[in-house]
Amino acid sequence: MNRKSMLLLVLSAILLLLMMIFSSKNYLLFSFGFLVLTFGIYFWQFERANHNSREIVFIAIICALAVVGRIIFAALPAVKPELFILIMGAIVSGPETGFLMGTIIALTSNMYFGQGVWTPWQMFALGVIGLISGLMSEKVPTWILVIWGFASGFIMGWIMDVYYIVGFVDPITFKSILMSLAASFYFDFVHAIFTAVLLLLVGKRWIKLFRNYQRKYALFE
Repeated sequence: MNRKSMLLLVLSAILLLLMMIFSSKNYLLFSFGFLVLTFGIYFWQFERANHNSREIVFIAIICALAVVGRIIFAALPAVKPELFILIMGAIVSGPETGFLMGTIIALTSNMYFGQGVWTPWQMFALGVIGLISGLMSEKVPTWILVIWGFASGFIMGWIMDVYYIVGFVDPITFKSILMSLAASFYFDFVHAIFTAVLLLLVGKRWIKLFRNYQRKYALFE
């Protein structure tokens, strides 16, 4: 993981820590702070590199697909394709852009599902998954892709469990932590399985499709 990617993760984690310290009542302020931080770092890099409008369009398409996919499956909370779409887009665009897309997907989709203290945590969770996915090569074996897809469902769930435990569990004990993790296990497991199955069935096809588009227009080089 390069320096800029690590810096992005550290600063984001610090912002979440500040949100816990200064009370959840300020969630809207910190949500916007999180977004400003993410965009600030990205556009600082954007200004230093030669980007074009097609790359912006690609980012918008990935985010739109993930948001629409999340909304379409709203009736089935654990069955959503946003992780699959984010992983595919991040592999093509890279870690920093993957992190950015993850935060945009969480913030934008919550305009439908509802904003709250959970929003910056979802932004961070999807951002981390986008960042790690962006470190992968297009030649990554299918079995690794499937394992990562399965793991990403639990990674997102565990980050949201931290938010729940810190904000709502009192007292925080080993038993209460286990109970919280157990309560979310079914949701996380179904989310992980659904993502892994999509990557197994059509993951390589989507990577090829996105990569052809990337090469045709010389994106993210």
